[in-house]
Amino acid sequence: MSSLRIMDSDPGKARRTAAAVQRALEASGEVVVGNASVVPNRRDGARVFMEVLLLEASAASGGDDQELTVERTDRPRPRTRRALPRGGRGEAGA
Repeated sequence: MSSLRIMDSDPGKARRTAAAVQRALEASGEVVVGNASVVPNRRDGARVFMEVLLLEASAASGGDDQELTVERTDRPRPRTRRALPRGGRGEAGA
């Protein structure tokens, strides 16, 4: 079983981050997440540990990989920049 460690100098932020990561992992059918444990660190922050078990693909599924995308709703999407129009050579000197 693998383990994840999430650390932050703000204990509340470390707990919130760990809860978000745990929800995202639990939404995936590829892993099983163990209980998260919070350990205070020496600098007034916190460390959150959680165990993650990778489920082996069954023979019936054929071992197809799945991709998981998590979209954040708490931040606006970055603005995309449009490219300049394409210009051909020889147009400037004509």
